[in-house]
Amino acid sequence: MANFNTHLAVAAVGTGLCATGALAGNAAPNSYLLTLTLAGTIGGILPDIDLEKAIPSRILFSALGVIAAFIALFSLEKRYSIAELWIVWLAVYAFVRYVVHWIFHTRTRHRGIFHSLLAGGFFMVLTAVIFARIFGEPAALAWLTGLFVLIGFVIHLALDEIYSVDIEGAQLKKSFGTALKVVDRKSWRASALMGVAFGAVVASAPPSQEFEDIMAPPTVFAFLKERLLPKGNWFGIELPKSVAAEPVKTAADTKSTVTPRLTGYTASKK
Repeated sequence: MANFNTHLAVAAVGTGLCATGALAGNAAPNSYLLTLTLAGTIGGILPDIDLEKAIPSRILFSALGVIAAFIALFSLEKRYSIAELWIVWLAVYAFVRYVVHWIFHTRTRHRGIFHSLLAGGFFMVLTAVIFARIFGEPAALAWLTGLFVLIGFVIHLALDEIYSVDIEGAQLKKSFGTALKVVDRKSWRASALMGVAFGAVVASAPPSQEFEDIMAPPTVFAFLKERLLPKGNWFGIELPKSVAAEPVKTAADTKSTVTPRLTGYTASKK
């Protein structure tokens, strides 16, 4: 399988290119593009959280420990002194980072349910919930952030499958087919639990209608048709007409000359 650096680099580049499309389509404010790229990069290492000694696992549980510690801090700040709050913060962080981390890895196996599209969908919706409910972002923007996590997640799974092909030997390695899968067929119990978790986050997810309208295939295809390739020249250099991209005119195109936009981030917060 691909190593950590490869997963990190490819996910960062892939989601960075996707963020470029979000910029061109006005789907997110300029200041938010780095957040989208970081979300995709994190998604690119999430499948390896079930590998106990791997960097993604340590990073994730450290981050969860910090989040849990601050939640405890905010709920107890008026009841205890600073010294007592320090103890609470450290205790909660240590519990999540080490105890929860240990419990988690005694019940999971590498390339299990976390190497599945179901898990990717769970993390996508969970991200949308966090950004909408906790950070207060508009629903459409929260869903877009979740989509970037899913993109990075799928990039990771695809890379693992690509590295399962022995090109020189023209054969498939034993690991082929264990990374990119819908559910974990070797553990239906784990798949069922992930399905329950997925249903739980969907139940608390923000409204998705505006995001669905923005990402509807006709809207996306019209936008890509208009903006994907330059018209007549690349970087200001004139090209022969046979080489330049000439958009195909349709009946719908003649009715409007407005450039398609994937506008969505200006919506009010929900």
